[in-house]
Amino acid sequence: MLLILRPDIDPASSDYQQMLAHLHKLPDIRLQTHQIQGQQQTLTEIYLLGNTARLDRAEIESLAAVERVVRISDEYRILGRHRDRDRVSGFHYNGVDFSQEGFQLFAGLCAVDNRRNVETMMKALHEHGLECTRMGAYKPRTSPYAFQGHGADCLPDLFELAGKYGIKVIAMEVTHEAQVEEIDQTLERLGRPTGVMLQIGTRNTQQDSFGFSDIDDRAFVAHGGVLAVVADGMGGTGGGGGERGGEQG
Repeated sequence: MLLILRPDIDPASSDYQQMLAHLHKLPDIRLQTHQIQGQQQTLTEIYLLGNTARLDRAEIESLAAVERVVRISDEYRILGRHRDRDRVSGFHYNGVDFSQEGFQLFAGLCAVDNRRNVETMMKALHEHGLECTRMGAYKPRTSPYAFQGHGADCLPDLFELAGKYGIKVIAMEVTHEAQVEEIDQTLERLGRPTGVMLQIGTRNTQQDSFGFSDIDDRAFVAHGGVLAVVADGMGGTGGGGGERGGEQG
């Protein structure tokens, strides 16, 4: 069950505290709170987790702090505009507006190969009045023999050229927290000439950035051998192996 509270309600207010006291008395129910600060208001939602079928929706909705109660039977967004669809949505980042009122095109290079091509692309974007681009610095591939991207080595050129041609936001996929640190440190060192929008969860092979497959699978090791497990982690079935990359060891 989802409780949508009154906008901008103060957690220290008596209405909020009375609501919490009531909810904590509900048997076999635990609470989970989500709060997001928007441009115009603060949205607070409370999830009631557990045996909620027997809860009286009207009773909970009568609490002063509660604006609306939603009984969840299907997948539901954690936070969203469940009502009041005319409210302003979107956000601004580095001087660029991202909202339903505009459209931002992220044309660019899937994989950054060299400085010349990066500059050619950014110059063309600038000439067409675009302020955003995509640039793939980290390109994890399943096969260890494919181009993996230049990684942190190409970031200074990317950010410098973005500043030169007025590119305000670069979309870039990352698959490890260390890459986020590399991006932030490089931006800081260069005086933040541009901004970066991170793409997370864009690849189903991103585990390859974290190391080889777990070899603590005795049945599989007995079947295919340790080399097969390493091949599974490095090259997957695309390397010509059988099921789970086996039949190679």
